[in-house]
Amino acid sequence: MVKHTDSSNPSTYMSSRFVAWILLFLLGMLLFYGLISLPPMGDDNPTFHVASRYLDHGAEETGFSSSFFAVLLDYRSFDLILFDLFFLAMTLSFLLFCVVENLPLYPLERIWVYIALLSTLMLFVLGLIGLKNGNNFMDYEFWSNLFGPSARVHGAWITGGLALLTVLSSLRWASKIWPMGKEKRFDP
Repeated sequence: MVKHTDSSNPSTYMSSRFVAWILLFLLGMLLFYGLISLPPMGDDNPTFHVASRYLDHGAEETGFSSSFFAVLLDYRSFDLILFDLFFLAMTLSFLLFCVVENLPLYPLERIWVYIALLSTLMLFVLGLIGLKNGNNFMDYEFWSNLFGPSARVHGAWITGGLALLTVLSSLRWASKIWPMGKEKRFDP
């Protein structure tokens, strides 16, 4: 097996590993903070009236005939973007893993990272356009006022598609990197 370690300059190699481990630790602390911020199990759900409104008025307000798509892609699109950010964080964690373990980054594997980064960037650009004009982030009413009533449904499908693209590209890239890391660690 070929070692990918650059032993000619050990101080640079060790300092890049140290920085990568610090970034991984900070990312872990951020994820832990999010975990402890969740409400306790069995807590009364104060949003039941919102859920019933979603189910009762979803089709007429959003344009989706399925209440599942109305809730996921329209009402809760901000949660979908947070889900997208989780997979982007996973992609960046695997990128740091490549730096720490000194794994090679081949051009075909880098494409998956670029797809995840670009799809997340596009989601944020679309969301921030609404903020520029004083609306909420990812406000579909804003897009409906600009492009007509069908823009709300199309915007929801674009949001869902970009989030799905990030998830799939992140998982594909992780499936390429994980075996390389295992091979380096467990092969003699």
